[in-house]
Amino acid sequence: MSQQGESPEHPELWSQLQREFVTNLSDPGLRMEEMPRSSKDRCLWRCSKADCGYEWSAILRFRIRRTNPTGCPECWRKRNRAPGPGESLADINPVLTKQFRRNLSRPGRGPDTLRTQSHDVCEWKCPQGHVNPATVANRTNGRGCPDCIGHGRSFFECKVAALVEAASGLVIELDHRLRLPGRREDRFDMFFPTLGLLLDLDPVWSHGGMANVARDTAKTEAAMTAGLDLVRIRERGLPLLPVSGLMHYEAGPGVDPEEWASVIGYMLRRRDEPWKDLDAVQVTAALARASELWQITVAGPKVSALDVAPELLNEFVANLTNPGRGLDHMPPGCNDICIWRCLEPSCRFEWKAPLSARTLAGRGCRECGWRKTGTQNSRPGLGESLADVNPFLASQLVEVIGHPGWTARDLLPNSNKPCRWRCPDLECRHEWPAPPSRRSGQGSGCPECGRRRTAASRSRPQPGQSLQDRFPEIAAELVEVRGKPGWTATDLRVSSGMECRWRCAKSRCPGSWAASPEQRTRRGGTGRRCPECYPPRRPRVG
Repeated sequence: MSQQGESPEHPELWSQLQREFVTNLSDPGLRMEEMPRSSKDRCLWRCSKADCGYEWSAILRFRIRRTNPTGCPECWRKRNRAPGPGESLADINPVLTKQFRRNLSRPGRGPDTLRTQSHDVCEWKCPQGHVNPATVANRTNGRGCPDCIGHGRSFFECKVAALVEAASGLVIELDHRLRLPGRREDRFDMFFPTLGLLLDLDPVWSHGGMANVARDTAKTEAAMTAGLDLVRIRERGLPLLPVSGLMHYEAGPGVDPEEWASVIGYMLRRRDEPWKDLDAVQVTAALARASELWQITVAGPKVSALDVAPELLNEFVANLTNPGRGLDHMPPGCNDICIWRCLEPSCRFEWKAPLSARTLAGRGCRECGWRKTGTQNSRPGLGESLADVNPFLASQLVEVIGHPGWTARDLLPNSNKPCRWRCPDLECRHEWPAPPSRRSGQGSGCPECGRRRTAASRSRPQPGQSLQDRFPEIAAELVEVRGKPGWTATDLRVSSGMECRWRCAKSRCPGSWAASPEQRTRRGGTGRRCPECYPPRRPRVG
């Protein structure tokens, strides 16, 4: 907003500033609409949040700067201070509080003294017993346990599926993936192939929060629109999804696999599918099978990317798609996007690429590849080198700068690699840098010889303008041009400053003197004349 009345790039920010503007302290009476965006006027502001109302002074340009606009300082202090009553993690998110173990950043602070958006790194223990570090803000915003990712599965889902298979005799496929119209690939917790039934389990620890509700709603609507048979079982206490025609079932609270399996059994019996109650021995056997399946899942693929390409271990930096998942827990064909760092000391380039591109396609560092490809493309084929195409130019090559050992046979005639050349003229032998592309064809030659030729051409007169043409009487007295053997009056300009020797044209005068053509042709040819015939005047005395 460089001009008055012009709106900033973000209308929402401008509207907020208009609500918070109180007065212009530097120029009272000047309204905000009349101030340019770059104004340095200090203004009084009042926070627009209902629970704040704090007033402070700040320069307008600082509040609407593009990279880091400023806001209410009191709200900023609140976000970073200890929480007040009802603001702590323990008050707002008791479910997450149960997973808290200890604060790694500030050991003395716990859920009662931490805000939900704190950046303190803490240690957490998920309901499945995994212990991992994460910031409070990341956990509050929905990041779960990295070990529970299980390549699209969880230990809880394995237990429930094993119990349902044992009680119903149906085959269950875990982590079933489908690409619905207009969406990326979606994952469904369970799929019954014989029934064509999709089933999602929604415990609080992975489906709580408004963001997760919106995500589950969009996924369910897409599945229902595609005509799929989908059932969701949500933990008691979670809001129901606002999707018409969706069958909701509740389980819990908690993640007791036997209770969730019994809810699935109730749903299957309503569909007239077989179901039997399991005794203690059968339950134990089913949970043992689930434990074996989970151990295989968490352990990673039988043939991992690390087994196929162990050389990638030192280049691997991080997994962006599934943070915390390493090469030993990914199959060679995994499409997780990872960060890689080149091992070449002269490169150390970092780039993003899917794992499969490194393990299966064999792709390496892009920077090194570009340099290698450029070097290969710059090498000539048989009969295409500079030495073959232009031997005379090749004989002037001294070196290829930056490529020791290269000769004219390693260069293309149109190469852009800088080279050093030596003039073939024995009286010159000047050396200068230039690429072959600038010298090939009708290219440039020796710059020193060019300067001499230019100087010589400038010293020669135009046709009809030589000393011989304009002052033939003076030209008849020319004996020699010093430093230019063979030059005559036809090679001299009238205004030339070259030193010449002259001899008087009178037969009986022995006069001889030195002067330039410019000195002789002054005042219409009456400049410096023979000193014998025209001796210099002596200055008058007194």
